[in-house]
Amino acid sequence: MTRIIPALIAVSTVLLSCGDVKIKAIGDDEEILVFADDKAWETLEPVLREVLQDTVWTPIPEAWYVLRHVPFEDWGTYENYMNRIAVAPLSGEGPVADFMRNSLEPNVQQLVNDSKEFMFNKYDSRARGQILMFLTAPDLVTLEGAIENQRSEILYSFEQMSLRREQAALVSERSYQKKDIERSLLQRYAWTMTIQHDYHVAIDSLGGRFFWVRRANPSDLERWIFVHWQPVSDPTMLKESTILAWRDSITKTYLRTIDDHAYVQVAPYHLRIENVNFLGRYAFETRGNWRFSDKTGGGPFVNYAFYDEKGKRLYMVDGSVFAPRVAKRDLILQVDALLRTFRTAGDLTEEQREDY
Repeated sequence: MTRIIPALIAVSTVLLSCGDVKIKAIGDDEEILVFADDKAWETLEPVLREVLQDTVWTPIPEAWYVLRHVPFEDWGTYENYMNRIAVAPLSGEGPVADFMRNSLEPNVQQLVNDSKEFMFNKYDSRARGQILMFLTAPDLVTLEGAIENQRSEILYSFEQMSLRREQAALVSERSYQKKDIERSLLQRYAWTMTIQHDYHVAIDSLGGRFFWVRRANPSDLERWIFVHWQPVSDPTMLKESTILAWRDSITKTYLRTIDDHAYVQVAPYHLRIENVNFLGRYAFETRGNWRFSDKTGGGPFVNYAFYDEKGKRLYMVDGSVFAPRVAKRDLILQVDALLRTFRTAGDLTEEQREDY
């Protein structure tokens, strides 16, 4: 399955100015405020909840987001919140429909009426780390169909914003991170990534081309990050049909219980493999759940497998969570953000290499 992201119009050029960014966005990352007139909300609530409260299998089902319908009269109260949606047809009646028509320039409204565009995102409109999504169409029936047909793009926009916030948090904590380990990885293996202060190195194997760090704080809540690489000259070796077997071969070797009785493997349910752009490279993204081979425990994981042309290597970078009795949505976002700090030596500028 290939994730296709439409070319979105830069809303900053087509919406009326919303002022300068001055403060950090407030609210909960998992909550989305929806501003819709009563008739529109009555019609669109089911499809919006289906799209944005999509299930995170962790392995107990969790919702990606929770929607809250807010009267437009309270718009000013929530202008600094993280996640907001304004949804209304251009032909609608009510304050949100009026706001939609006043916010979109005439040429943009024409694109909407021609059914060429229906979703517009504005980022950091009032605060840092904020997304304001406009969903509109000529009429309510068309709008409902557009939301249903482009559901993955709508959810993707909010998922990427959540990741952006996690990445911003990593940058803000840069002075606390383990730069000595990051420097060593670059010097010895020609790649590096962010190592947070409370992660420790569990396995560092040059011969196995395997590096694993763990975070256990508190002790019953663990996050794992591993990187494995193989020198190859043929990128066609990277295939969707072999991703799971490759991961299982790695984890069976290295991710084993203390008594060596069991090992980590991919759980054969709720798996999703997609083609994505990962750090500028064609990659396979795998999301699902892992479990111990004796079925005594498990949790969610996110995995990226890709070929690096400059280094002639296949890479697999992987983040897993083990957190019984704890909600795992935010934890998997955290490890995903860490995976996205991965860089090869060839990715870095001379100035960045000197920084290490």
